[in-house]
Amino acid sequence: MRPTPAHPTPARPAPASSSSCSSCVDVSLSTKAATSRSAHGPAPRASLISLALAAACSGGLLVAAGSAWSAPAEPSALPASVSPRSAPSQPAVSPAEGFYRQPALQGDRLVFVSEGDLWTASAQGGVAQRLTTHLGSESAPALSPDGRWLAFVGQYDGGAGDVYGMPATGGVPRRLSWDTGPVRVWGITARNEVLYTGATERGEAGTQLHLVSLETGERRALPVGQAADGAVSDDGRWLYFTRNGLRGDNARQYRGGAIARLWVMDLTSQAEARPLVAEGNNDRRPMPYRDGQGRDRIAFLSDRDGTYNLWSVAADGSDLRQHTHHRGWDIRHASLSGRQVVYALGADLYRLDLEGAADSVKLSFLLNSDHDQMRRRWIAKPQDFLTHIALSPDGERVVLTSRGRLATQGVGPLRRAELAYPATLQDAGRCRDARFSADSRSVFSVCDFSGETEIWRLPANGTGQPEPITRGASAMRQQLLPSPDGRWLAHEDKEGRLFLTDLRAKEPAASTRQIDQDRTGDGVSQMRWSPDGQVLAYVRNTSNVYRAQLMLYSVAEQRVLQLSSDRYAAAAPAFSPDGQWLYFLSRRSFVVSANGAPWGDRNMGPQFDRGWKVYALALQPGLRFPFAAPTELQPAGADGKDTEDNKDKGKDAGKDSSKGSGAEPKPGVRSDSASDSAANTATNTAIKAGNAPKARPAVVLNGLAERLYEVPLAAGNFDDLRVDAKRLYLLEGKTLRQLPIGPQEQKAETVSEQVQSFDLSADGRKLMVVKAAGAGAAADILIVEAGPKLPTELDKSRVLWSDWQIQVDPRAEWRQMFADGWRMQRDYVYDKGMHGVDWRAMRSKYAPLVERVTERGELNEVMAQMVGEISLLHSSVRPGDVRQSSGEPGWAGLGALLVRDPLGWKIQRVYSGDPELPSEAGPLAAPGLNIPLGSVITAINGRDAAALPDPTEGLRGQAGKQVLLQLREPGGRSRSVVVTPVDQRREARLRVDDWRYGKARRVDQVSQGRIGYVHLRAMGPEDIADFAREFYAQSDRDGLIIDVRHNNGGNIDSFILEKLSRRAWAFWQPRSPEGAKPYPNMQQTFRGHVVVLANEETYSDGETFTEGFKRLGLGPVIGMTTSGAGVWLSDGNWLVDKGMMRAAENGQILIDGSFIVEGKGVTPDLRVDNPPRATANGQDAQLDAALAWLNKRLQEAPVETPKPGAYPRPIQQ
Repeated sequence: MRPTPAHPTPARPAPASSSSCSSCVDVSLSTKAATSRSAHGPAPRASLISLALAAACSGGLLVAAGSAWSAPAEPSALPASVSPRSAPSQPAVSPAEGFYRQPALQGDRLVFVSEGDLWTASAQGGVAQRLTTHLGSESAPALSPDGRWLAFVGQYDGGAGDVYGMPATGGVPRRLSWDTGPVRVWGITARNEVLYTGATERGEAGTQLHLVSLETGERRALPVGQAADGAVSDDGRWLYFTRNGLRGDNARQYRGGAIARLWVMDLTSQAEARPLVAEGNNDRRPMPYRDGQGRDRIAFLSDRDGTYNLWSVAADGSDLRQHTHHRGWDIRHASLSGRQVVYALGADLYRLDLEGAADSVKLSFLLNSDHDQMRRRWIAKPQDFLTHIALSPDGERVVLTSRGRLATQGVGPLRRAELAYPATLQDAGRCRDARFSADSRSVFSVCDFSGETEIWRLPANGTGQPEPITRGASAMRQQLLPSPDGRWLAHEDKEGRLFLTDLRAKEPAASTRQIDQDRTGDGVSQMRWSPDGQVLAYVRNTSNVYRAQLMLYSVAEQRVLQLSSDRYAAAAPAFSPDGQWLYFLSRRSFVVSANGAPWGDRNMGPQFDRGWKVYALALQPGLRFPFAAPTELQPAGADGKDTEDNKDKGKDAGKDSSKGSGAEPKPGVRSDSASDSAANTATNTAIKAGNAPKARPAVVLNGLAERLYEVPLAAGNFDDLRVDAKRLYLLEGKTLRQLPIGPQEQKAETVSEQVQSFDLSADGRKLMVVKAAGAGAAADILIVEAGPKLPTELDKSRVLWSDWQIQVDPRAEWRQMFADGWRMQRDYVYDKGMHGVDWRAMRSKYAPLVERVTERGELNEVMAQMVGEISLLHSSVRPGDVRQSSGEPGWAGLGALLVRDPLGWKIQRVYSGDPELPSEAGPLAAPGLNIPLGSVITAINGRDAAALPDPTEGLRGQAGKQVLLQLREPGGRSRSVVVTPVDQRREARLRVDDWRYGKARRVDQVSQGRIGYVHLRAMGPEDIADFAREFYAQSDRDGLIIDVRHNNGGNIDSFILEKLSRRAWAFWQPRSPEGAKPYPNMQQTFRGHVVVLANEETYSDGETFTEGFKRLGLGPVIGMTTSGAGVWLSDGNWLVDKGMMRAAENGQILIDGSFIVEGKGVTPDLRVDNPPRATANGQDAQLDAALAWLNKRLQEAPVETPKPGAYPRPIQQ
């Protein structure tokens, strides 16, 4: 374990009060007039006036008619249409426009998403009526062919959302799905069945298309695997669907293995599905229609010209036509009715007649909305967004950083001071890593007030305006530390450069100079100043990313010293208060804690736990080490106690002895030895004390690294270290320990448990302890007198900050997060050239859309479009503080496939896993229950199961609790059982376990035990545990299939590749019994043939493993080309509300410097597709191909077991 540190906005019109107004009657006519004009002329003035009157009458938001594409800085008047044959450079922006997404069209009725709700309007635009108001978001609407019904995904009952249906004119939504994962609605068939994607029926990862009746709620899965979206022809015969496609990433012109492909299937036959169009481009969102001659065609979205545009083909895949010609702005969503299409582009909706000659028309709407998600609001629990806590040097207060805001507060009733931000700030502003000045009167923080992350000084009492300290940042500044003498400010940036700023200079910003730089990409961290502010200790990697070294910078001499080698990792430097000792942690203990020899089951190598020890460097020669044991030259008193010099352990804390010969000095007293006298003559290397107290001697740099001592304390898993005059404080896991300083035999005692972090005041007298709190509770921040234990009574020591509330302006925050996300991409993405994209231009391109955002989800849409311009995977956008409902009881399931029965719900399949792990069994498979398949659940906790729309409705909130089930068994017997349902995540895992253990059983049966099977769903800690469990149990097989299909990634590829690379070079032959099988050296080496299965959804580290397997020549890869997520990341670029626009940071290159995997994926040695219908029906062509290859290979090169030859006879008889 390594110790770790720690544009002005146009105002929207205010809604008018609702009243009766005769001008409102002509709104539809005015709208039509406004949208009928040419793109080259302005909208009629009378039309805009009518729209404005309509808005005033309805209390709604005025949205003007469409305009020409214009530069973002100067939005122009909006014309009515956009020519799809021209190349628009920027969607027009009006300060009164909303953000419109995900249209659903049927006849003249249009439903779309805005403000996280569903709205309905005419397909011509005009007044829009809100259909939903729930706190949870609604998305993916679809209208029935007769226009009566509306289906959508609603986040009403927790989780990722479910399918709901309601009348198209409004009404109470009815839940239609109870899936274990995300769902997405794609349409409603002529039979009023909702078509949606959800979890696969057989448990395999990925999605499958399902139909659910709006009338009866009956659900059925369509026999098509790997389906991302789809549409059913009006006659119900043909299913058009998209295979694969990016599920979460945003990458324009993506061409990796998961490229979206259009397929078609005849639902009235058993024939396999076939491709509709040739592969090579992203083709998705099929929409069947009939052209003017009555011929069937399929409209779809494709990026075959570099931008997602609207295309169509004949039903047989011929006669490809392009209908829109946008450049630089992808069509994100589309919906078709008849030959009319409405599509989303930028933040707008456009209508196009596929058979007409007219251009696309931008639709304009009047939203009757109070825009409640744009109102200022209060964050009631800032603890949910807390990112940093720092103690003041005087130990009286802490500075809190939460949601980008700063506040200082002391214990008890002392006033909380919220620090002021610049009055002219046009966005919310964000501050990070705040710390007090030396005099505790100011706070320094990394803030983005200037548009870049610079260091600012803010009055700690909250009065007065902040002032900038640095300027001209070329990369994000990250962490800072003021010196104790108040003169210097050390800080680092994302490029790993360490800077020093003179706070007493007339212009501090001009005084900033670079003093060091990390060259490994791991940065500079854990900075600590000496008490006199003359030397700065920190850690950075000098030669590799695995072991950081202890570094020291001398202010006076302006030079850097390396105090530890790259042989051992160093961390957590801490100066003693008297300035004589520099303590630090280093991982130098390598006592084997497990697996000291290569024998034993699943031995993956020796383990070295508790490797960190405490060391000290004497900052001046001739100091006696304060932990040194008494000797005859420095004896203890005659009564067995310490001499007077040593009675008080804290009196001479942190003092050392020299390593010279002769009489040992008393603790803290300089030696008179010749060697130390010689060392003391090196005054030219001593750092002058400057403004430091006279009692603190200067640091002698010559020979400093050699004046090294080890603190007599057993090694541990230490994370942090601090020192006061009497003791060392060490954080080990979540336990804070203290070790008294002195020569007596001591051991570290516990100060407190459940500690997240801690710190000492500058004088070492006050101790801040931050203790972990329960879910949703504020961390317990304590400021106590430093000592061996916390006080018994803590109420007077608490910082009472749990009542802190932060007011936020959502629009200002959205601007800040957009800018922050843009900066972090610039400074995090592995290619500084941003894949050739003009990143500054991208900010200008998308910034106007931020002004149209009305809720947090729309900001994610803008960010997704912007980050997609770089065309990298690992580019998903995580939601952040989106509005959501709360308080609903959680989902719970029984780990089984249940189907409706007249008496209730029939158990059709019980998900099973490893039969030898009963604790891992699902609720209905628990030991002792013995529930036969075909049993019907007739009641759940006394509730009639037949009356439930889904059995999980009777289990809400019951995960982990006992539930009583009444069963009717196939033979007619009734009985009651008590089971314990599982939550949604566990249910999903049970489904996957059932799938993968089914594969393992099949491989074992078909190969008659000769071939093993290991499936890895991801590459994390749980998965290396799975590998150890399954691989070693089959290490003596002749063949092995490692299945990384649908693998989500992680970082354990090297573990697995190392084990597979081991080779048996000799064998151990037991003496008895006769014929005993020899076993290999290297132990538990797999000697057989290995195959890897990969597919389009093998991702990230699953791909790195697959590529490494190929390049190391370990065997063939069978399946399909993988996703292409080859640039890894740290996920450290969080936004202020805990959202994220992920940034791919670390590319992978070969010895010749060429990049691998990213954007293209890993190509298999043997390409085998799993056809959609066959896969949905349980067939697995890829697994069959792996078995066939291994069987053939075993015939060609059987795995031989050696037999002992003649025993040697070295003695001649």
